Amino acid sequence: MSDAKLLLVAVCVLNQWEIGNIVDTYALSEAECIQRLVKLDRLRLIDLLPGNRIRLNVARDFDWRPKGPIRMYFLGQGMGEFLKSDFSGGDEVMAFSHAMLTEQAMAKMQAEIRKLRQRFAEIHEESLAAPLAKRRGTGLLLAMREWEIGAFIKLRRK
Repeated sequence: MSDAKLLLVAVCVLNQWEIGNIVDTYALSEAECIQRLVKLDRLRLIDLLPGNRIRLNVARDFDWRPKGPIRMYFLGQGMGEFLKSDFSGGDEVMAFSHAMLTEQAMAKMQAEIRKLRQRFAEIHEESLAAPLAKRRGTGLLLAMREWEIGAFIKLRRK
């Protein structure tokens, strides 16, 4: 995570941007961009092809390694920035639900979340037909875990 430009290029590439779009949008020279693409190629996230074309080696809905540097970066910095919105805009939504679930029910919900992530990736693919100027970076946060608010835990009998 010491190279923010590498992460930027990785995210752009995963969103199927072309080199020209990255260089036109961000303060990177073409040489800097290609240098980061070579690193991504060495990491096997992409294949850097002749003519600086890019082929992804990961699925659109792949997940970063748990406790890996990129996941920890997004948890530590990106997540807070993402959640600073009050989610009241016309193109924003936030929903929080709470329930008492069995282990089987939790497994069903996890499967549904995986399906939704796959559908999000499919909609991303559909959006690639539009010019880059018509597409907007969009985050989708889905989270589920066994949880009780801290204030309630403090009220539990010992």
